Amino acid sequence: MKSISLKSYGKINIFLHILGKRPDGFHELFTLFSKISLFDTLNIKKSDKQVIFCTKKNIPTDDSNIINQVQKILEDDYGVTQRFETELIKNIPDGGGLGGGSSNAAVYLNGVCELLSLDMDIKTKTDIMARVGSDTAFFLHDEPMIGEGRGEVLTKFGSLPNCTLLLVNPGIHVTTGKVFSSENLTLTKHREVNRMRHASEYEEYAELLYNGLEETVFNLFPLVKEAKDSLLSAGADFALMSGSGATVFGIFPDDKSAEVAKLTIRKQQPDWDVYLTHLVQKI
Repeated sequence: MKSISLKSYGKINIFLHILGKRPDGFHELFTLFSKISLFDTLNIKKSDKQVIFCTKKNIPTDDSNIINQVQKILEDDYGVTQRFETELIKNIPDGGGLGGGSSNAAVYLNGVCELLSLDMDIKTKTDIMARVGSDTAFFLHDEPMIGEGRGEVLTKFGSLPNCTLLLVNPGIHVTTGKVFSSENLTLTKHREVNRMRHASEYEEYAELLYNGLEETVFNLFPLVKEAKDSLLSAGADFALMSGSGATVFGIFPDDKSAEVAKLTIRKQQPDWDVYLTHLVQKI
């Protein structure tokens, strides 16, 4: 096989609890990841040089790109000598809290393993992903997962209630490092997360949804709060910022109500990105 084309799905955080700062400078997290049906596409083919072509010109394609960071680890630590040309077709907003770059990294690793017939187990892949990001390992899985540690310690959560999602991105880039360096993060006590329970009914999203970064991001980037307010005003039953923002998602019972809200928000804010999407619970 000389080439492969793969979908690279985004994610949302159904909840994101910040438990405190770790000795290594990172924050201890307790979060629930779920993939969504909004995706980028990676077209990967064997080449005599390592190169990335991206449809979004603002995304770097040099050694700072997370795909090339994965490639360097494969070369340095696993003896991979083959280079690849990757066409990266972006649909997921960058810097939007939807894990686009992290997803690209995991999908690239899976694609290279398939192209080279590398028999790499999930633990090895997880170790590689943990070296290039905090939420990257989740994208090796195809179902909702609880993330602990920096987000790389993963356990199955089970299925989530069916719903339709409306994503709203107000067109700004939120830098994760700037958010986490704030002294005003909302922390959750360990005993509180130990009481977390599973949700099986749509109405129980009200008890699950939480993001300890929201208040900080809303203060730094008021447009993100406006995006959340716009979803609730347009009829979302629930709304939450995903990850460190800037994307906010609204939860609706069906596509019809979400489509009405989508039209309303686009009319009010024509410069914002608005996407109708769904949870991906099995691929």
